[in-house]
Amino acid sequence: MPEQTDKPVPSDQKTELQIAEQQISTILAIAADAIISLNEQMRIMLFNDGAAAMFGYTKDEIIGQPLDNLIPDRFRPLHKEHVAVFSASRVAARRMGERQEIFARRKDGSEFPAEASIAKQEIDGQRVFMVVVRDVTERKRAQAELARANSQLEERVAERTRALEAEIKRREEAHAALIQAQRMEAFGQLTGGVAHDFNNLLTIISGNLELLGSNSLEPNSKTLLKRAGDAADMGAALTKRLLTFARRRSLSPQVLDLNELVLGLMEILKRSIGEPITLSTMLAGKLWTTRVDPSEVENAILNLAINARDAMPTGGELLIETRNVEGSELPFDGGGRQFVMLSVSDSGDGMPPDIIERAFEPFFTTKEPGRGTGLGLSTVYGFAQQSDGHAAIESTPGRGTTVRLYLPRADAEKSSVALQSAEAVPMSEASEIILVVEDNADVREVTMQRVEGLGYVALEAESGPAAISLLRSGEHVDLVLSDIVMAGGMSGYDVASWVREHTPHIKVVLTTGYAAEEARHAPWEAGSGPILRKPYKRAQLATALYDALHRTDP
Repeated sequence: MPEQTDKPVPSDQKTELQIAEQQISTILAIAADAIISLNEQMRIMLFNDGAAAMFGYTKDEIIGQPLDNLIPDRFRPLHKEHVAVFSASRVAARRMGERQEIFARRKDGSEFPAEASIAKQEIDGQRVFMVVVRDVTERKRAQAELARANSQLEERVAERTRALEAEIKRREEAHAALIQAQRMEAFGQLTGGVAHDFNNLLTIISGNLELLGSNSLEPNSKTLLKRAGDAADMGAALTKRLLTFARRRSLSPQVLDLNELVLGLMEILKRSIGEPITLSTMLAGKLWTTRVDPSEVENAILNLAINARDAMPTGGELLIETRNVEGSELPFDGGGRQFVMLSVSDSGDGMPPDIIERAFEPFFTTKEPGRGTGLGLSTVYGFAQQSDGHAAIESTPGRGTTVRLYLPRADAEKSSVALQSAEAVPMSEASEIILVVEDNADVREVTMQRVEGLGYVALEAESGPAAISLLRSGEHVDLVLSDIVMAGGMSGYDVASWVREHTPHIKVVLTTGYAAEEARHAPWEAGSGPILRKPYKRAQLATALYDALHRTDP
């Protein structure tokens, strides 16, 4: 038999094969992903340019080396297990993303997240693996940024939601307070009118009864007249309470120490509330004085004590407390004033919210018929309002009730006048408009409050450019109060120069808290007034504004 020899490959097939090999080489060269070929022993046989760029190895360094060089130490056992399972399975290829996450290691030891595709095939009886690795560091970073942005967005939404809920609650409370105030005002007008008319009728009745009593009458007739007179006196007491609620009764205020007044009432209170109730006091040391009608204070304390007694039929504790309060301690807007608080607390039945809402209304009572007129708390409320104070109730069913009276400090007004005189604080004479230019929001806010407290109208700008934009808009401004050192590329000197050039009729006052920065600028123009240096007092601010507004420029 003649010897067989391999048939030569036709030239056209050689050309196609060469073209295919060149195409594969080109693909391997331009691929951004790492393309790696492995033999059955997991040694690297092919390492394209993308792999070299990704892992930091040259082909000479890595060809023939185990794949473990590209895998972090802690993942190697798990990786070998995955390769063994894949090699024994019937699956020929596994695409990217089918494994949750893998990590690869560069030559310098750094790790990066990656995705990989793997395929296996038999070539001349040898199993060969092809792996494509993709660096997903940027994608992970983008996902993390997106997750962070989503989290921040959720936090902002939650924060805005909380702020909105708080604002809704605040508005609901303000609306409820307004309705309550309007209701009480309406009751006051009604009861005041009724009381005045009723007093006229009582005057006629009692006067005629007195005239009849002066004549010689039989004893039985005198008894009837006395009974009618007593009823008229009771009616007069009732109208007195109505007028107190309506704030139309003339009071006789005088300066009082509430501690002394409370201590003087202790014996009467103990007899009024009875033995089953423990009476105690918590009186503040150095209590401010208050200027009120002492008889009305006594009536208020007695009314509150009797209400507390009725709320504790089997006994309990009654506490009378005094305290100096101001600012945030007040449950109402005190207008910056100081108050003396007088409270009466019991451990009785308490009241639900719907009862609290109506507790100050005249003729409203939860007591049995014949046991109360419903004017006790309303009289207390009217007295507090007419004394330029406030009354409030705090109560919880089963845990007792506290009624607090807030009466203005007696010497607060005199002290304020004395302080103003001592500091010689000049106030605004025509509600001039001041533009406050300050880049610090907190400083700007407090400055505006101080300016408004001097009787001026305050506008604001957070920077020099913002101030000039407002002035260019034609907004009326009498004076610009500007900080010197500000963000935004424009200083207070720049603002002043612009004002001098474009709106010379507007006055300027500069202020600063940084002398070194002030020294680096050109000197403030002669005749323009001194610079107001922080921190400054109210009197200094008032004087600077007043002098600037009333200065006549040459």
